[in-house]
Amino acid sequence: MESKFILVLLASTTGATQCLRIASVMSERLGQKLRLAHVQIGPRSILLPSQEQLSEYEVEHLVEREQAETDKLRELVSDWTRASGISVEFDLYKGDEWRVMRHYRNTASMVVLTAPHSQPVGHREALRAALLRTRHPVVMVPPAWDGGFGRRLMVGWWDVPPLRRALVAFQPFIAAAEQVEAVSVGQDESVLEGARAALAPIAAGASYRVVASDGRRTAQVLLDAASAYRADGLVMGAFRRGEILNWLARGTSTQLIQSSSLPLLMHP
Repeated sequence: MESKFILVLLASTTGATQCLRIASVMSERLGQKLRLAHVQIGPRSILLPSQEQLSEYEVEHLVEREQAETDKLRELVSDWTRASGISVEFDLYKGDEWRVMRHYRNTASMVVLTAPHSQPVGHREALRAALLRTRHPVVMVPPAWDGGFGRRLMVGWWDVPPLRRALVAFQPFIAAAEQVEAVSVGQDESVLEGARAALAPIAAGASYRVVASDGRRTAQVLLDAASAYRADGLVMGAFRRGEILNWLARGTSTQLIQSSSLPLLMHP
């Protein structure tokens, strides 16, 4: 049986170098190989708002854009493997990420990708596909991130199953972090007892605090706290209210995904 690997899903060259850098740190920590994947989006896999089909010009432009991006990614990956000395398999597909991710459901241990809103049209569902198609933990990297990874981790504490799954999935990183802080937004101090019970066996020196929301959105409070803490990763549960509810009314997960300036370590 093939050993589990870390899948790096590269939608485009935007943020690809940052993903590869963080994925290599994760590979060393977990002792797992990296595998790269890129999906060349086809015309039938994209539907723009307010129109039923793409025009002939739009189809031609999409095909050309996708081929050019694939060629640039091949070159970027080739340069990166040569410079890093890391040998990786690079899977290329045509179609869309939602269909492709099923191939990795039983083989990948987790997925690394760039923030979806920074990607070209047609690739912006990659994160949702990774989380919901494979049910794997995902590390989402902002394309402008130039910091480290895993030395100072913050846990956005909310006692729900997705977060508890995230603590299990990312335990090797939490245990190895130099500093860990659990932050609860707008809740009673008593909720920190649950945080201590869950985190203490993993990170004995973790700190805990409650932050008042003061009328602000939970996502913004967490991001401000992470910035003040100089965190290089935020551990969180994804879509605790369910993915459909988050689609209908943007929840904290969606807001964090769209606004985060640091890597998010998520589990659905």
